[in-house]
Amino acid sequence: MVLVPLQPLGRLRLAKLSDVPRIAVVAAAGFWHSPVFQYERPGFNRYPFDTLASYGREYQQAILDPETAVLVIEDEYRKDEVSLAYDALSIVYPTLHEQLPPEEWASSSLIVGVGSLRLQPQSARYGTFQPEGEISVDMLLWILVH
Repeated sequence: MVLVPLQPLGRLRLAKLSDVPRIAVVAAAGFWHSPVFQYERPGFNRYPFDTLASYGREYQQAILDPETAVLVIEDEYRKDEVSLAYDALSIVYPTLHEQLPPEEWASSSLIVGVGSLRLQPQSARYGTFQPEGEISVDMLLWILVH
């Protein structure tokens, strides 16, 4: 079987390891509205850093999993986005410099959504959604500390 290369997807792209800190924030803020959030993370109000670290770890593992594709979508940055987060998260909300790799600090857009897809068993696409590049030491420390 010949695989057709992935075509550019506009604002939608494969996640990179350097995206993990931002993905953790987006996931914590976005999935808070899910009816299962409070059951999966019962200490989210007392331990918001743990919630960020938990999402960061989950998405880091998914990005590295050859049977998974993690996609992110980028859009314009809203300076008031922290006001949309639940109270405990807004108190510990990381700065953009903590969420983004230095080469993206000047960008006018950033990750606003994330999703992951599990490939079918024995998919011909196994391993084709792996990220290019590596996670920096700073990003890894952020995941471990938070």
